[in-house]
Amino acid sequence: MAKEYCRDSFFSTTHIANLPKQFSFNKGKKTLMIDYATTDQLHIYKKMINDAAIRGDNVGVDEYNENDIKTELLFDMSEIFQATDPNTGHIEAVMFIQHCFYQRALDSRSATVHVFRSNGIDNVVYAELASLMGDFAQALDIGYTQICVHVAFSMTDLYLELRKQGFVTVALFPEWVELAGIGVDDSALMVKQLDASNRKLNSKEEILKVIKSKFTPEIVQSTYFSSGCVPVPILPITATTKQGFKFTFRNARIEEDEMMYKMLSDAANEGDGYAIDELPTLNFFRMAYLAGSAAVIMEDVATKAVAGAMIFLKSLQGRRATSSIVGTSVILKKEYRSSGLNNLGRAIGIIVLRSMGFKKEFSITFSTNYAAIKATKRFQLQTIGIFPNGAYQRGRGWVDLVYALGSLEDEVGMLSKLGFEHLASSNKKQAVGSKL
Repeated sequence: MAKEYCRDSFFSTTHIANLPKQFSFNKGKKTLMIDYATTDQLHIYKKMINDAAIRGDNVGVDEYNENDIKTELLFDMSEIFQATDPNTGHIEAVMFIQHCFYQRALDSRSATVHVFRSNGIDNVVYAELASLMGDFAQALDIGYTQICVHVAFSMTDLYLELRKQGFVTVALFPEWVELAGIGVDDSALMVKQLDASNRKLNSKEEILKVIKSKFTPEIVQSTYFSSGCVPVPILPITATTKQGFKFTFRNARIEEDEMMYKMLSDAANEGDGYAIDELPTLNFFRMAYLAGSAAVIMEDVATKAVAGAMIFLKSLQGRRATSSIVGTSVILKKEYRSSGLNNLGRAIGIIVLRSMGFKKEFSITFSTNYAAIKATKRFQLQTIGIFPNGAYQRGRGWVDLVYALGSLEDEVGMLSKLGFEHLASSNKKQAVGSKL
């Protein structure tokens, strides 16, 4: 029976030529046979990841758990390769080329490379394997022009070897991974540029073909419509902006998903803070943004009109299962942007996130969106890095992304700086559904 290869079809139809192939590493000191990974060896690859976590080898103790969405995406959305000893046939490393979740584009320029190794692979070979995956990524027809890796900051020797291979640090995430024997550690996001001379955008038709194949009506029905969004128990809340406009914040109804999608996709089409391919279809929006997330509608009390929406989703970027990191997507209709709703929405958002147990907030903002960058600072998020070529903005082309991170621990202090400290004390006392 022919072996079944571990391959992802996310825009890619190219098969890496001439595999299996023998490669020499560390100036000829190490020889490995590189080939596509196969499904019959999945149990070995998963054991290698688990063993790396036990050793504290750049894998967090709870970074990849069985049946966790992050683990599923690693295996389901990656091109996977294995490195074996040509003499013994023993698998010494497994390497993943995965769509990068640190960008805001489906037509991806960026791939994340993951290397999981046995004890026989030193830091030099690890870094050279990561670099080789860059060559493979460039050979795929997805159009990758850069690869990135995450490395725990305490792993200085590995970090330096990656530097020698052309990786440079673009962001440092504080307290991002917990390593066995080390404890909670910072994590550096490193990027290596590939040749971008022939890079072109995939057509809208190509993107839609892939999205429709992965987010079928059957999958959406079984996953999204069976559960919908996560309700926030403390809602609804009614509060007033500094300008005197009153708004109600309530849980979104499942039939309002199309309205929220239109608000966000209209913003993307206008180049207003969203990438052109960030929200390609309604079903993608349902699965990637709404399923398992909390969605809040902001409603004008005077007119009953919807003024905007907030979506709170657990971040896939975190490397700790217990880190409780949230990503926030906010859209306001243009006619309400001078009403003070932005600040009030932020205040209510803090209350909602704290009630849901989130401790940190991770923000990804277009480098061209100066107003949003200023808002993140006003909202007490600290810039931790800039990711190159992370999204394609209508009218601007490829733009960088600004990463910011903030703590949600000091609810009263954060609300005070926004001028809504009374909401904190009132929120502690209110019954569910009462008004502020």
